[in-house]
Amino acid sequence: MKLRFCQCLTFAVFLLTGCGGGPEHAAPPQTVALSPVTSETIAEELVWSGNITPAETARLSFKVAGVIEDIYVHAGDAVAAGQTLARLDAGDYEVQTRAAAAALQAAAAQEEHILPAKVSQAKAQLDLTLANYARARELYEAGAVSAVALEEITAKKTADEATYAQATEALNIGRAEAERARSAYDLALSQLAATEIKSPWDGVVLQVVAAAGESTAAGYPVLALGQTAEMWAEIGLTDAETTRLAPGLAAAVYVYGPEDTWRGSLDEIGALASSVTRTFTGRVRLSNADGRLRAGMIARVSIELPGKDRVLIPAAAVLHLADGDFVYIYEAESGAARRRQVETGEIRGDKVEALTGLAPGDQLIVEGQFKLRDGERVTPQ
Repeated sequence: MKLRFCQCLTFAVFLLTGCGGGPEHAAPPQTVALSPVTSETIAEELVWSGNITPAETARLSFKVAGVIEDIYVHAGDAVAAGQTLARLDAGDYEVQTRAAAAALQAAAAQEEHILPAKVSQAKAQLDLTLANYARARELYEAGAVSAVALEEITAKKTADEATYAQATEALNIGRAEAERARSAYDLALSQLAATEIKSPWDGVVLQVVAAAGESTAAGYPVLALGQTAEMWAEIGLTDAETTRLAPGLAAAVYVYGPEDTWRGSLDEIGALASSVTRTFTGRVRLSNADGRLRAGMIARVSIELPGKDRVLIPAAAVLHLADGDFVYIYEAESGAARRRQVETGEIRGDKVEALTGLAPGDQLIVEGQFKLRDGERVTPQ
């Protein structure tokens, strides 16, 4: 019995001391590399796919009805300001213009020559009659002229006054008729000129929607014209993007056709969303003096927003576990590694944005973190 007790005691001592006969030493703290957490001011770039459109467009039509005689341009043609683009058969309008010119000539003759002559004649006759009337009255009062003779000259005076008044009224009417004739002639000239469509500015023909020989009503579109000295890059903006953007922001527009980049600025943000795409139209104005931009080209539009402070950390320092993303930071007071949950955001190269969980000044463990436990003592390099 005593022997068995001694054997057990010897075995226990063996277990405690180990095979080497000496005490077991604790493992040294793991060595880790640290990197201080800092914030960086980083501009945010927003990118969209867009298309090139003319800065100004117009649907051109004739101001009068008629039969189209000819259309001189085709879709894609470059045109200059004042260039004739299409013409109506102007025969009827030419006849109306000649008739209006003849009527104006007749009315002008009445106003300028015939009616003024009648007024002058009536005025001369009236002046003569008034002089005779004054003399007859003096003689009548002196008893040298009979009452019958005075009545005759008085009647003549009344008749001549009426004739003069009628001539004056006829002249006023003639002047009004001449003015109406001038207006009618101006209208005829305007309608004759309206049988042509001229380009309002330098641009390019976007579409032709009519053909020679067709009858067209006044105001019915014949062709669409775009002004190309300046162009728009149109993009679709979400609700959130419209609140972050403002007109005047600088934009870079890469156009795939010419394989070149244009610099412009955000010119407009639409106030009404499309019922189809539910996006708001944004327009970046671009100079196109050399004409290389053409309507319908596809573009990539990028706008850089003012920078804001962000916390960026090495992406390799983040541990992706089932219950979230974690990092280890070094706690100098205790010399231990502390696990901290973080929310990550945008990846920029070999770094990732830490949205929550870290602050500038934290000592981030960037090497050796994969074997650590929360609270484990570590030795910084």
